[in-house]
Amino acid sequence: MTPKLKNILALFNLKEIEAEIFEKILESGLVSATELAHEANITRTSVYDYLARLKERGLVTQTLKGGIRKYSVELPEKIELILTEQETNLALAREAMADLKSIYGKGQVRLRPILQLFEGREELQQMMKDMLLYQNITVSVYWPILDVIKLLTPQFHQEFHNERVKRNITLKTIWPRTQIPSLEKYPFLKIGNQNNREVRLAPEGTDFSLGYAIYENTVRFISSSRENFGFIIKSQEFTKTMKGQFDIIWQNSKPFNF
Repeated sequence: MTPKLKNILALFNLKEIEAEIFEKILESGLVSATELAHEANITRTSVYDYLARLKERGLVTQTLKGGIRKYSVELPEKIELILTEQETNLALAREAMADLKSIYGKGQVRLRPILQLFEGREELQQMMKDMLLYQNITVSVYWPILDVIKLLTPQFHQEFHNERVKRNITLKTIWPRTQIPSLEKYPFLKIGNQNNREVRLAPEGTDFSLGYAIYENTVRFISSSRENFGFIIKSQEFTKTMKGQFDIIWQNSKPFNF
């Protein structure tokens, strides 16, 4: 399947197997559930479940041919109409965000801390994006860089770096001396004003695999790929305490550049 087709299907929130079945129907033109089950190597009962979900989303249509139910991809014009309706609904939802924020603010206990837990690569990538809700801030980062790149993938880090720089988010980062990365391998780790990143190496004998980032009233923790978890704490008092500890380590860390 081409990347552009994948972009279309992503808007319908399909499971991987559903996207695979859609692709097989698209390629076949007209196909039965039995044929799909054979090609996808799954049971016919499961195929019917997936087909039902595809029909609900308006991606697939059903017809009878020789007394057998056959399935084909819906007309592209109809799928385009669904996408247009989604755009309209999204625009209306954005207009309603002011109301949501107002009601949310009234219902919150202002000083109550919030804890959110995340597990697995995809959830942790989403957790990282919490920082991208902000602009023009400085983030204090205590970061086992090679462990986190391995956990979240270099591609994610490249995309995250690009968006971070666009939003003028500056990093003050401490790396373990045992995890100095290769700039040739990871060019998105360049240091300096243009990349909004300053790096220091932790004091001798300091090693760590659990990292954290401090910004606004938030501290975001992330583990190595061995434990594969993370959490966000939103608390003014906790953030102030962690920032004080970070500043002490920063003062005792060695400036670094490639």
